[in-house]
Amino acid sequence: GVISDMHLKDNFIRQGMFELGLADMDEAAVKLDALAFCGDITDHGYIDMWDCFAESVGKYELAKQLILVVGNHDTWGPDRENLETVKQTFVDYNKKVADRDIAGMYYATDVNGYPVIVLGSEDDGTNAYISQTQIDWFAAEMEKASQTGLPIFVFCHQPFNKTHGLPKTWEMEKDPDWDDGGMGEASDAIRNIVKQYRNVFYISGHVHAGFETEDAELYSSVERHEGYTLINVPCFMYPDVIRGSNITNGTGYIMEVYDNEVLLRARNFATGTWCTKYDVSIPLI
Repeated sequence: GVISDMHLKDNFIRQGMFELGLADMDEAAVKLDALAFCGDITDHGYIDMWDCFAESVGKYELAKQLILVVGNHDTWGPDRENLETVKQTFVDYNKKVADRDIAGMYYATDVNGYPVIVLGSEDDGTNAYISQTQIDWFAAEMEKASQTGLPIFVFCHQPFNKTHGLPKTWEMEKDPDWDDGGMGEASDAIRNIVKQYRNVFYISGHVHAGFETEDAELYSSVERHEGYTLINVPCFMYPDVIRGSNITNGTGYIMEVYDNEVLLRARNFATGTWCTKYDVSIPLI
C-alpha cells in the first residue's frame, strides 16, 4: 500500500480522516506486506505532529513493515535551519513508528526480497536537495538491486522535473520555473541512473493531485517510459481540484506484484471502496 501527503497536525478532522484510511487497511482480508507513506507525513514537521502520526499508526496492525519517506513539509519544524535536528527527528520517528534503524533521510530495504530504495531531501526547500553523496549511494544501490533480477521500487516525495504535467500543474495561476514542483537540481542525475535499468518504479507525491488516466492532456498519475514507470500518488488529505479527475480525500494505491506485471489498484481508503476506473497494469519486461 502507498499513500502520500497526509499533512497531519493536532486536528481531529485530519487525524480522523487519516485513521479512516488506516482502519480500512487494518481490516484488509490479506495483510499488507508493506505500507509506504510517501512524504509530507506532517504539516510542518513539529514534534506534536509526528506524535499525532505515531499515535494513529500505533492503533492498528497495518502491514508487516512500514516505509517512511521524508517530504518537504516534514523538514519545516521549529528548528528548520538546524538540519541535524531535522534529520534526527526523521531518524527517531522511523525507529518509533516503523522500528527501523536508519542514519539519515535516505535508506534501502526490501519487501519480500523486492528491492526498495528511499530517497530524501537533505534540506528544507520545497524542491528536494539530493547531495552528491546521496546520488553516488543511489547509483550503488541501484546496481546492487538490479542483480536480483526483480522489479525495483524507488520512493521519493518529489517527482522528477517536467513529469506529471510539471511545472504547469504545480501552481496553475502562476508562470512557474522549469523545476517547480519537482525534485530540483538533482532530477536529471537521479533520472539518468533510473534509466539504466529495467522494471524500475519511481513513486512520488508532492503534486497534490487526484487520480487521472495516463491519456490525460495535462496531468497523468502514471507515466510509462522505456524500462521505468513514474507513479504519482494522490494527495491523501486535501487534493487540489485542478490536478486530476478523482479528487476526494483518502485515496492511494495498492500495488500488487506478479511475475509478469505490477498492478496498481486505486482505492479510497477512507470510504473503503475501489476506484477501478484508475487501475493500471504495467507489464514487466
